[in-house]
Amino acid sequence: MALNSLFYKEVRAHHLFKCLSDGCFQIVSQNSGLISLKKNETLYECGFEATHFFLIRKGQITLSQTSLDGNEKIVNIFESGETFAESSMFSDSHCYPVNARATCNTDLFYFDSEIFKSQLYNSSESCFSLMTDMSNRLKAQTQEIIELSIHDAQYRLVNYLLEKCCEHNDQCCQAVVKLSTTKTLLASRLSITPETFSRLLARLKKQALISIKDDVITLINPVELRKLVGYCGGKIQDRSKLKQTLRFIA
Repeated sequence: MALNSLFYKEVRAHHLFKCLSDGCFQIVSQNSGLISLKKNETLYECGFEATHFFLIRKGQITLSQTSLDGNEKIVNIFESGETFAESSMFSDSHCYPVNARATCNTDLFYFDSEIFKSQLYNSSESCFSLMTDMSNRLKAQTQEIIELSIHDAQYRLVNYLLEKCCEHNDQCCQAVVKLSTTKTLLASRLSITPETFSRLLARLKKQALISIKDDVITLINPVELRKLVGYCGGKIQDRSKLKQTLRFIA
């Protein structure tokens, strides 16, 4: 089904689509639609044929993997305005690599992957926009691997809180984090057991570094929290050092 005029404008404003010509977007929208999922309803499972990608209009979707013994690992959590599963259109297997489930009542747009991919040939800007999006996700996944390999559970939790309340990595724009998902799901996303997650929150609270009320965590002392993780704001290092290194390699 084609998107109606209201949804047409809404989707058109998203960065993945605004670079498409009107003609290309018309073709994409004619093979798109809106679906609704109830809380805990599955959108697709790992191994399903990857025929579509999605844009969340409202609600939340978790991507997960389930081990042979039944343990679930949250791979990512997507919210309103975010797209997911677009990388699957370039996969050799043409299958979704994870499970997708709604954590609350969710409305999302769906788009035919093959039709969208065919329109990319007509828009280099859209290609770069998509590559930027996928590159950012690859960067985030690489960072997650580093954190899992090197840093402990406290680091991952504190770093998550700082990232959520800081706008530019080195300056806090607010000291409040409103959890958009359950603590159990967040713990899984950070690769922390629920029990450890609760103990860490209790420890930080006892140290007067945070306060907790329902789903809101207030960072009482962001400076001390930064010290716990050696937070340097992610600033780019001196480029002259990089140039010297490259000359040495060459």
